[in-house]
Amino acid sequence: MPVKRKNNLLLLALFVLSCGLRLSLVFVNREANDDHMEVVDRILAIHALPQKSDCWECFQPKLFHVTVALTLQELGLAGANQDIQTLVAELLNFIAGVITLGILGMFIRGFPVREERIKPVVFALAALNPQLIGISAQATNDAFAILFSTLALYGSYKFFQKPKISTFLLIILYLSLGISAKTNSWVTAFAIFLSLLTWAWMLRGKRNKALAYALPFLFVVAGLSLLNPLNQYAANYKNYGSPVLMNLDRPPLPHFFEITYPRRPGIISIQDGIFTFKFFSLLRNPLDRDINNNIPTHRTSLWTQLYASANSAHFENFPPTWATIGQEGFWISRGIFILALLPTLIFLIGAAVELWQVLINFVKRNATIAQATGYGLSAFVFIGYTLFVALYALVYGDFSVMKAIFIFPALMAFSLFLIRGGDRIYQIFSRRGRWVTYVIAACISALLILYVLDVVTLIRHLALLRASA
Repeated sequence: MPVKRKNNLLLLALFVLSCGLRLSLVFVNREANDDHMEVVDRILAIHALPQKSDCWECFQPKLFHVTVALTLQELGLAGANQDIQTLVAELLNFIAGVITLGILGMFIRGFPVREERIKPVVFALAALNPQLIGISAQATNDAFAILFSTLALYGSYKFFQKPKISTFLLIILYLSLGISAKTNSWVTAFAIFLSLLTWAWMLRGKRNKALAYALPFLFVVAGLSLLNPLNQYAANYKNYGSPVLMNLDRPPLPHFFEITYPRRPGIISIQDGIFTFKFFSLLRNPLDRDINNNIPTHRTSLWTQLYASANSAHFENFPPTWATIGQEGFWISRGIFILALLPTLIFLIGAAVELWQVLINFVKRNATIAQATGYGLSAFVFIGYTLFVALYALVYGDFSVMKAIFIFPALMAFSLFLIRGGDRIYQIFSRRGRWVTYVIAACISALLILYVLDVVTLIRHLALLRASA
């Protein structure tokens, strides 16, 4: 069987497995990291958009909440009990997650690479990721933000291959919807804008045409976002003095070396929070919780928190029904955190390769390299979300803002880095030391098995809770 056909069948099998896990989790879960259903309830009750002061999550843009409310009304379920309404919201996010996987699969399948066998592995790491599966089964706005950011990035790569006004307008539409779902989608918008400027800078003979796309882009996106009533920017500025709101107070900024203990676990100093990776603390206690009122050191390290939450559905130990009592499932979590070091290293190698190519492009203005990197798109997305999550953690300090889900709208860029890194490693070891590629394949296969077990144990746990209720 040809490699491409075998890969396509494997991609399809992984897609079906991932969808099955997502749907199974939807049917047994009725809780989320944050209570977004309260916003939906208020929309249904008052037939208007609530303000920040009305509830804890009411500060958020309202695309997800309005979509759920309208769906409930259309289905005649506006007066149904909370369980049914939550199930409808989760099914909407399930659909969003499935579409995201489909777009990601098309991107990976069409990406030029020397070793085709890398593609199913990269897709599997995303499709079976426990955190991504978990967020697709919760009633939150994250799945919408990830979907529309993925669509915008995919559209941008297509646009740079073949510029068309229809594709350009779709990118703007997807970004507007993403921003209306969650504010961090602005990072994707800025990254695409920088790529458009790079594209214009590279096209010496057609620069005016490229600038006609690039220059108005951010103004159009900003104008649409400002006028969109779902974002409530004008009302927020009028009532609270800022168009973008948060439901957390800003503590004083941390010192660089001097330790200041916050009210809850979080950033205690810039050095400790930004320049550490506390892996062994994570292995000792592979959950985001205190031990006998003692705070594990990994709860104050941003990159450790991101690494753990990006690879486990159990790490955050929340919502309450997802929580682990005692040490149940610790061997799965520890196994995941050990094995996930390998794809993380491959990811970082791929990021370095991509960033180097972008740098070479800027120096040499090589059109071939520029188009191959999407005019720096993935690099800009990666840098943008990395700076965003670091700044977010420093400004608000609390461990609750140190989550990988906030950077998952960059999912497509992360997959590209895994492809780049895997391709480079295969080139190095394909002729000599081929055994290394087999070891890597075995380790990643074991990681994927633990990913599935992580989700299956969560499904079983929630099913038993529902059965005993």
